[in-house]
Amino acid sequence: MPRLEGRSRRLALVLPVVVSGEDLAGHAFNESTSTLNVSGGGLAFATRRRLLMGSRLVLEVRLPPRLRRHFAGRDTYRVRAVVCRLVVPEGGAAQVGVRFLGEA
Repeated sequence: MPRLEGRSRRLALVLPVVVSGEDLAGHAFNESTSTLNVSGGGLAFATRRRLLMGSRLVLEVRLPPRLRRHFAGRDTYRVRAVVCRLVVPEGGAAQVGVRFLGEA
């Protein structure tokens, strides 16, 4: 799996991402959103869906031309991920942090 940087370094990149998985109620979903930040081991995004810690997701991250060299020239990075952080402000969208598990 390509790595941008070590786990602790987060880059404030806003990239389009399609998130697929199951919500808290067990309903399958496919949602277009964008990243809040990205690191070599995962990323964060905002959603109004209710998710569980440990949920498995599939992400399709749209890569800008300047990052494609890190991903063998691909314009999309499709990866399996697990929810490892949830911040749900009152009445707002959840901020979800995921850790990459491997390419999908």
